[in-house]
Amino acid sequence: MKLIKAIVRFFMRLLALLPLKAHYALGRLVSWLLEKVFRYRYSEATANLARCFPQMDYSELKAVRHRFYIHMGRLVAESVWFGGSSSKRLRKQGIVSFEGLDELKRLYESSPSVMVLMSHAGNWELYGGFESYQPEPAFFSADKVCIVYLQQSSRLWDEVMRSNRLAPMKDPSGFDGYLESRRVLRYALEHRSEKKVYNFIIDQYPYFSNKNPLHVRFMNQDTVTMTGAADLARKLGMSVCYLSVQEEKRGKYVFKYVPLCADASALGSEEIMQKYYSLLEEDLRRQPWNYLWTHRRWKILNT
Repeated sequence: MKLIKAIVRFFMRLLALLPLKAHYALGRLVSWLLEKVFRYRYSEATANLARCFPQMDYSELKAVRHRFYIHMGRLVAESVWFGGSSSKRLRKQGIVSFEGLDELKRLYESSPSVMVLMSHAGNWELYGGFESYQPEPAFFSADKVCIVYLQQSSRLWDEVMRSNRLAPMKDPSGFDGYLESRRVLRYALEHRSEKKVYNFIIDQYPYFSNKNPLHVRFMNQDTVTMTGAADLARKLGMSVCYLSVQEEKRGKYVFKYVPLCADASALGSEEIMQKYYSLLEEDLRRQPWNYLWTHRRWKILNT
């Protein structure tokens, strides 16, 4: 296992040494293979787009779907490149810029901790470089930030992705804020005396079964949503904000922090999540291709 992981990481790091432009060229090949050859989750992407944008005719949907697969190829290219990037390389490339950092600082200073609700828009795999994207000196250092993730079914790829996501950090092996979703509650309770910024990716459908799931409106549809992040924020009185991720152009993302509430304990989970989905919907209507449409976002509930 360790040997295989080392071999995989070696070749990924070797490939990552190529300039980003070379990765984008390879990314176009990946896009073509996913869309035209393997038709990767083609029906899921088509169905999701059709139900979310009923006003579009077939030619418009086809164009959005095609651009989505181009976007997906870029995600793969950028993620591999990112895994071999130092802080200096990320600053020079300028692949991510932050907006709303002052708002995030205000929430951080006025509440026990901050819960940042993120989505699968833009390239979420780039977040491990958060220290490098900030003006120096970075306000949000590694000891203040937690990144929540869902464990991969393959132990090998789970460890490979951890190494890749945290590659630009000064001391990734000593970073204890990379939290599997099932560990977050225990970690937050144990560290409740420390101010943290929890970054939590939200998908519509919960990872785990729930007899009384929360329903919200999203893209004009009844949507079952995760509530763990909102419930935790309410329990500990955290402030909450939304992370908007827009692609300005190829190789340039804008991560924008938008406050949702100063004290989650004063709101219900449904109100928090509805605010989150309303903002996400605005982003998707601006850039409909800029989202992970290949996952089954609306599933039929078991009765």
